Amino acid sequence: MSLSSESRSDLPSDPAPTRHYSRPLAGVFALVFGWLGLHRWYLGARGAWLYSMLSMPLMGWALRTDPWFRQPGFFAFSLIVVITLVEAIVISLTSDARWDARLNANSGRVSANRWAPVFIAIASLIGSAMLGMSVMAIALEGWFNTRLGR
Repeated sequence: MSLSSESRSDLPSDPAPTRHYSRPLAGVFALVFGWLGLHRWYLGARGAWLYSMLSMPLMGWALRTDPWFRQPGFFAFSLIVVITLVEAIVISLTSDARWDARLNANSGRVSANRWAPVFIAIASLIGSAMLGMSVMAIALEGWFNTRLGR
């Protein structure tokens, strides 16, 4: 059974409006709760569960020992956090036009973000730099101590 030309004209030509995704909200989720993958859950991305499945056992493994910040689990967890902070920077610095074309094509709204994503990107950059330098300092201190036999 095929549709006649008259019934085809009754079908809507545009798809129904979809949810509008906020770029600043996605950036804040990546900045604060990125290690849980909350920003990926919010955006509906595949593999959002992977962040929490990796980071929570790694941090649990690190917290079982003393000192917890010298364990491999902590370093792997820190790598996940740095990755999500870089994702927060990428999300925040994506242009409104590109964001809307990729995620809000059928939402019926246009994003008009001003300075909020820039401040989120700055906070993410500061956080990732501080965490990266701290982890490198702890790792190099441990490496030098093992080389010197302490």
